[in-house]
Order: sequence, then C-alpha cells, then structure tokens
Amino acid sequence: MRLARKLILATLAGMALVLAASAYFRITRELELFERDMIMDHAVLARTLANAMSRVWADNGRDEALNLLEGVSTPDGRFRVRWVDGEPPAAQALSRERHDTDVPIHVHGQAVGFVELSESRAYERAYIRDTLIRVAWATLAAAVVAALLAALLGLTMVGRPLAKLAQKARNIGAGDLSGRLNLRQRDEIGELAREFDGMCDRLAQARSSLAGETEARVRAIEQLRHADRLATVGKLASGIAHEVGTPLGVALVRANMISSGRVDGEEAREGARIIGEQVERIARIIRQLLDFARGRSVRPPGEGTRREPVDVAGLVEKTLSLVQPLADKRQLALDLHAASDLPKPLIDEGQIQQVLLNLVVNSIHASDRSGKVMVDVSLVTTTAPADLGGAKAEYLCLSVADQGVGIPPEILPRIFEPFFTTKSVGEGTGLGLSVAYGIVREHGGWIDVKSTAAEGSRFSIYLPVNSAA
Repeated sequence: MRLARKLILATLAGMALVLAASAYFRITRELELFERDMIMDHAVLARTLANAMSRVWADNGRDEALNLLEGVSTPDGRFRVRWVDGEPPAAQALSRERHDTDVPIHVHGQAVGFVELSESRAYERAYIRDTLIRVAWATLAAAVVAALLAALLGLTMVGRPLAKLAQKARNIGAGDLSGRLNLRQRDEIGELAREFDGMCDRLAQARSSLAGETEARVRAIEQLRHADRLATVGKLASGIAHEVGTPLGVALVRANMISSGRVDGEEAREGARIIGEQVERIARIIRQLLDFARGRSVRPPGEGTRREPVDVAGLVEKTLSLVQPLADKRQLALDLHAASDLPKPLIDEGQIQQVLLNLVVNSIHASDRSGKVMVDVSLVTTTAPADLGGAKAEYLCLSVADQGVGIPPEILPRIFEPFFTTKSVGEGTGLGLSVAYGIVREHGGWIDVKSTAAEGSRFSIYLPVNSAA
C-alpha cells in the first residue's frame, strides 16, 4: 500500500505542478491583454480628444475647447481627464495605482498644452483577484478529481495486488505453498502473480519429491545399519554361545539332582534358586544381544532426532560386557579407563553403542592372543575439522586402541568407504566403519584414526559436549 500512496502523491504533485503552471501562464496572459486593452482605449480616446479640441480651439477659442473635457471624467474618479498648460513631460512615471496618458494639443501647428488621461487600476486588481479565485477553484476541483482517480486506480491496480503478492511471499517464506493469487490483470503485476503461482507449484512438487527421497534415504540408512548390526551379532554369537553354555550346564546338573530325588528339603530349594539365577543370567545375555540386534528406527539428523543426555562411561561399560565373551574366547583383556565427572552429551544411545561395538569387535579381531584392547573416555579441548567449522571447543573423546597388526598406510584413507574390507569373503561386509562414521558425523563429531604397522591402531571418537554444537 505504501507504493500506491507514493504513486498517488506523485500523481497529485505532478497535477498540481501542471495546473499551477497553467494558472500562472493564464493569469499572465490575462494581465497582458488587460494592459493592452487599457493602452488601446487610452490611445483611441486621446486621438479623439486631440482632434476635437484642436478644431474647437481653432474655431471658438480656448474656453470652448476646455468645455469639451467636462463630463468625460467619471464621478467616482475611476477615469479622470484634466488640462495642463505647457509641454508634456518627456517620460511618465509608472504608478501601481493609476494608468496615465498625456495627449498634446496643437492649434495651427503650435502646442498649446496637453490633456492628461488617468485611469484607476482598482478594476484591474479586482479582475486579477476574480481570475485568481476562479483558477484556484478550478485547480482544486481538478486536483480532487485527479486524487480520486489516482487513488481508485492506484489501490485497484497497484496497492491491493502488491499487498496480495507481499502476503503470498510471506506465506512462501513460512512454508505455506497452498492457495493461488489468480490476479486477472494483464500487466506486469499480473504476470508476476502468475509466476508466483507457477513457482509455488514447482516448489510443492520439489518438496514432495524431496520428502520421498529423504524417506528412501532414511530407509536405506536404517537397512545398512541394521545389516551391520546383524553382522556384529554374528561375530558375537560364538563367544556368547560359550557364555550361555556354562550356566546351562549348571542349571542342568541341579535340575537332574532335584528330579532324581538325590537332594531334598533345603538343598533342593538351594538347587532351584541356583537354577533360577543361571536362567536369569542366560536371559540377560540373550536380551542384551536381542536389544542390540533389533536396534531402534533411524531418524534423519536435526529437530525430532531422539537424543538425550547419556552417561557415556556407563554406556561403554555395558557395551564391553556384551563383547566380553568374544574377548575371553580369544584370551584378550578389555581395559576401560574413564575420567571422573564427565559431562553427559546429547546422543542416541543405541547408535553410539553400535559405533563402540564395531570398533571394539574390529580391535578384538585385529589383536593377537593374550593381548588387550584399551578403551579410554575423557574430556578434551581440540579443534574440529574444517568441514565442521574448525572451531576450538570441548569434546568427549572415546578412544579404542589395540595391539594388533595395524592398518597399512595405503589402505588407511579408504577404511570408511562403504563395502570396503580387507577380510576374507564371508567374514565382513565392509559396512561397519562406514556406518560408524556416518553416525558420529550426524552427532556433530568425527572419528580420528592413528595406526602403526605391527603395533596396533587407535580409533578416537569426538562427540560435542554442548547441544548447540
């Protein structure tokens, strides 16, 4: 609407300027015509008086000639005629009150005096005043009509369409692509409105296509992570089989003793209690494995992602208990060192557990027998990579180190590529490190790798401490 007001004011200013110029030139022309008519009237009257007085003076004398001047002057003094002896002045002084004209009288070729004609300019001023009033009213009427027309056309053709365009732009900025402008104008504003409608249609199609692609991407990520999770479960199965076999054997012996009647009373109750403990232990192991195998649905990073403050040291301890049977089978020690008073970052517990399991299982497989896998949890201040902003901040660092064979330098740059693996067919999918890398990046962190041949490797996970990061 501001543009419409500006157009209206500009139109009014232009009209006022044109009308003022027209009035000025009109009044100037009227004044020139009025002055010209007065001069012509004086000239005609002067010639008439001069001829008449000259003839009467020559025939009847001076007194008769002067009698001709009586009755020429008006009673109100607007027009006055008087006789003056002598020569007329060489130049007449201009007066704003009256218009004077000197008429010399000649008798027999000699100047005997002159007649002074004087007319008041009051009539001229009254005429100018009336003309100014008429022009002012005409200008005001034209300005009012122009203002009404400009307001009507400005609001109808400019103000309201632009207001609709501005509201549509605000709706698009807020994500609302519904509704159409449908302006019937066949000018530039109407063309712009039609382009707005077309843009909304194209944006709606792009949004629908993007939503479908995002959903497909999320499903693909979930499938990849679930496949990696199941592969990790397969690796853990052999160690867990041994872990489950021991309590099963104890429970079976106790059950046989009770069923054969070799024990009774308090000893039988004690045997039943031991059987219950062993079954509960088996159930707990299987439940941990199933919980990890099932996992939770993956959501895209950003608003709505399921993240909550997590005690990372406790999560690491629980994860190591899950892989303990696999480490025992290979006669490896799991060494955990966690600093005290660590902050609780906002993370998805299941996803970070999957990352830890991938790294710890890989370290177990890469280690020689009778070695150990070291897990360290600490708070560090470091600089993020350039693609994460390169800012220096506090990060929670989870490092997994082994004493294995290490990673060859030519392979190290490719270890996070999907489906890249150095293991034999059937022993690995090549998804573990790729999935782990993606999860950590979604959490705003990164994974750093250091490896030395024949000495082992260290994978360090950096997770941002504050939620803003």
